[in-house]
Amino acid sequence: MKPYRKNVGVVVFNSRGQVLAGERLNPAGSLQLPQGGLDKGEEPLTGALRELYEETGLRPPGDPVAELAEWLRYDFPPGVSKRLQKYQGQEQKWFFFFWDGDPDRLSLDHHSQEFSRLIWTEFPELVAGIVEFKRAVYEELYRQGRSIIAEYNKQR
Repeated sequence: MKPYRKNVGVVVFNSRGQVLAGERLNPAGSLQLPQGGLDKGEEPLTGALRELYEETGLRPPGDPVAELAEWLRYDFPPGVSKRLQKYQGQEQKWFFFFWDGDPDRLSLDHHSQEFSRLIWTEFPELVAGIVEFKRAVYEELYRQGRSIIAEYNKQR
């Protein structure tokens, strides 16, 4: 069996409980949270901050609000890009950050651009619209994340 690629993901949320999602360039129109592979020897939090900056230009104003204890996995569908075919899928460590800013003020071209724009969206809408092979991960993010977000916003 092929190994899983180590990956990190970031849920940025605001005071209204919305999450920051990027509209992907490919496939056009689909939304996704910032995520990406860990560099060799890179710690998950360091990788999460790097990926968040590369994909959105955002440097969060504070430490993560939460980190999921377990790594979440999804398998790649047939036809995945050649560079990822050596992997079964991705195993992701997820972090939650609070930010109440304007996505239009962020820049998307700090690395190879993946998103055409960033928007605030409701978490259930993001889950409903995510590509099928990532849906179980996003459902788990929402299941755990809604209490993380609500508790943080209640304490603010």
